[in-house]
Amino acid sequence: MGLVDYSSSDEEDDSNEHAPATTALPPLPRVFHDLYAATVRNATADDPSLHQGRHRAIPHVAGQWPSHLYIEWFPSMSEHAYLGQLLASLGNALGQGAFHSFLTSDLGAPLPLHISLSRPFVLTTAKKTGFLADLTNSITTSGVSSFDVKLAGLDWFRSPDSARAFLVLRAVVNNDGQNGPLVTLLNRCNEQVTEVGQPALYAKKSGGDDNAASAFHVSVAWTLAADTESWAADTQQVYKEWLQGAEDKEPLTIPVDSIKVKIGNVVTDLPLRKASVSGPNAVSTIRRPSTKRTRSGEDSIDATENKDAKQPSSKKSHIGNK
Repeated sequence: MGLVDYSSSDEEDDSNEHAPATTALPPLPRVFHDLYAATVRNATADDPSLHQGRHRAIPHVAGQWPSHLYIEWFPSMSEHAYLGQLLASLGNALGQGAFHSFLTSDLGAPLPLHISLSRPFVLTTAKKTGFLADLTNSITTSGVSSFDVKLAGLDWFRSPDSARAFLVLRAVVNNDGQNGPLVTLLNRCNEQVTEVGQPALYAKKSGGDDNAASAFHVSVAWTLAADTESWAADTQQVYKEWLQGAEDKEPLTIPVDSIKVKIGNVVTDLPLRKASVSGPNAVSTIRRPSTKRTRSGEDSIDATENKDAKQPSSKKSHIGNK
């Protein structure tokens, strides 16, 4: 027998007739994505030319760890295509290159989206372990079970302290406008973040209204354009047509069964209780949080609207429903 045996074309044809049908591979487990949540660091200094003109939200400082608390969403292929149609139509209306998508990487790979539960903030090395332990206890004792979030309403939003504006889809848990589970999780996260001297997200200003319930959102694109207000009419028209073209589709829904804690390049998954099933045999379980280390790399410039996380010590954000 030779080192390599080549079958004849007749043998190949015959074998292909009896080959089993190709089966679809199962999806990767969610914790796999935690291993690769950070991008490769190109430089420790802030270099906007490496990031399409963006500035680093938190400058790199040795011994300080950029952090973020959020709900992560990996759209399915059909959901990703659906969102892509929205951005493509909006790009045609506003002009190609007017904004940059959060849906894909520079190489075209699908990216996860998120609902923020904190501003970008920093932790010192000494505070990392204690912060994670306290937050884990707070979330697991919050009484919040897994729930669904629907996306409704599209708008451009600009933070007063950011050079970027974001195209956001408003996050809604129910129709009462209270968004109870999201507000509870936000309050628990804010308690822990302020405990280490960092600013809260959607904090109520003195004498102002509490806008947290209506502020949750998913950012799908960003721009450095200064006058996004002039885009409002076109944006709402494109959104209306997008919805009308998909009347047979269910609303985009995000299943929420955990929150993510990103400290430096390490992502920890904090599971929520499983939603109870009514009946005498109903049970509710709490899984142990799992911590995964990302590949060595840059703490990606976050898509959230705030840039003023302080080092360390110790906006009103309202997403309009148009």
